[in-house]
Amino acid sequence: MKVPAGAVLPLAPWLAPKAALRGEPDITSASAQSVINAAGPSATCEWFTQPIDHNNASFGSWQQIYCVNPQHWTTGAPVVLMTPGEEPITGSINSGRGYSYLSNTTLAGKYAEVLGAASVVVEHRYFGGSSPYDGFTSKTLQYLTMEQAAADMVNFAKNVKFPFDKNQTSVASRTASISQYSRRHRSSPWVYWGSSYSATLGSWIEHLHPDVFHAYHLSSATVQANTNNWYYYDTIRKGINAFRNDTSCSLALEEVVAFVDDLLLASTLNETKIDALKQYFGATFPIADDDFAYAIATPFRYWQETGGYRDVLEMCDAVVGSEVTEEHEILGTIPSSVGNYAAYFRMNFLDSTCTYFDVWGQKDPLWCLNTHDLLNPFFEARTLGNPWRTWYWFLCNEPLASWATGAPADSPSIVSRKIDADYWQRQCEMHFPAVGNDKYGSSDGRRTVETLNERSGGWGVRESKRVIWTSGWVFDPWRATSMTSEVRPGGPLESSEDVAVFVIKNAEHADDSFTERGMANLNLKINPEVVKVQEQSIEIMKKWVSQGLVSKRHRW
Repeated sequence: MKVPAGAVLPLAPWLAPKAALRGEPDITSASAQSVINAAGPSATCEWFTQPIDHNNASFGSWQQIYCVNPQHWTTGAPVVLMTPGEEPITGSINSGRGYSYLSNTTLAGKYAEVLGAASVVVEHRYFGGSSPYDGFTSKTLQYLTMEQAAADMVNFAKNVKFPFDKNQTSVASRTASISQYSRRHRSSPWVYWGSSYSATLGSWIEHLHPDVFHAYHLSSATVQANTNNWYYYDTIRKGINAFRNDTSCSLALEEVVAFVDDLLLASTLNETKIDALKQYFGATFPIADDDFAYAIATPFRYWQETGGYRDVLEMCDAVVGSEVTEEHEILGTIPSSVGNYAAYFRMNFLDSTCTYFDVWGQKDPLWCLNTHDLLNPFFEARTLGNPWRTWYWFLCNEPLASWATGAPADSPSIVSRKIDADYWQRQCEMHFPAVGNDKYGSSDGRRTVETLNERSGGWGVRESKRVIWTSGWVFDPWRATSMTSEVRPGGPLESSEDVAVFVIKNAEHADDSFTERGMANLNLKINPEVVKVQEQSIEIMKKWVSQGLVSKRHRW
């Protein structure tokens, strides 16, 4: 599913010229109005005041936008909350795109419908228009951490005052007591829904703040960070084999990698041949070897998008579609797999690789992959209009890392082994040079994936309460870092009375996000295995929430 130009920058009006503390935004501003319009007539959108630093209120506050649909809500009813995570709120609430997390086109919205709950979408700090600062540097990004983001959701759930809930009957806090609240300020069971990163954030909330949300559904959560996540592409390799029911494509892709790496990883580099190779794949401007290796691997990144596997499988048909070799005056004999892959890349992916950053008007089709030029707008743009920058901060600062790399030499690989952890880590310094004493966490070793996993709980034993964990079987490239992974010590997490674990057959990354209605709107094939897990999840959630409502009545 190729990303159209401008898709990553839907809130360009939020752009600001410099890093400065933002004033209180106006809910009637043109940019905020676009969010309201996207939410539709049944929803309302408001600002919620959050502290910049939940550990130090003197640092000041900022405004976080949220939208809520009370269509199914009654006094004292539950609330279903989700955050789109590392993207602006608009895409998650705009039903014009075929789905909305405020409606039953998504599982979060379906939960609200069957539970008689209000559905809420909260924009993540530093994304979209919800940010303490106008510009993003190593100084202003110090408050973009998993702990702060988790605390945002907790503070919101405990203190939000919905315009339709005058008596605050739907406040979240399972440990509320009569001494803390009057009978008019009762707690209500809140459900946290998350997919991909927002599911990872949910796992942090469940681990660090266990007494706020009553239940969780965490879809494709990545809970164990690492620095060399070669499983990402290897899962795609296995998925290709499973979809096609043969290994012809993956073997052809391995042959492409061997041809490329014989040049890029040679003990003595032949620059003439390497330049010829780059031109053969369509590079028209100078491009570094590692950037080139990543450029020709970008088609596989579509795999994790909803329905994106079809682009990869279509490419596979082309890669194995001809067995004609080619004689090249510099490269010599080019195997048919290499020729087919290069031709398909030139025709279908070369021009679309950087188009979603067209706002900067660059001419080189691969310009956004130039990771050796500090003047590249990709590194220079330090404003609210560059969501990739704030996401990369998470990777470098926490550090979530989990860099997608080529496989070890003793394992098959469908991408060049020139793509290694150093390639990704090096870009942290490009994005986030130190500002005084402020720097990203992994820059001096004070934060590592080991310290991150220790803080978050990682794969560790969890005394979870009312958590549904889901992942895709075979086709979810992030499953290797989830609670359902076979490489997890002790094997995949098993279901119990308080924990439900589902590995969905033939499912991709976060496939259970959309309901049948949403999938139909998106013109995507409905996976009956996904529907089955969704139905089971709904019954489990209904049971857990009803228990919360009963205990609330008994408490009062």
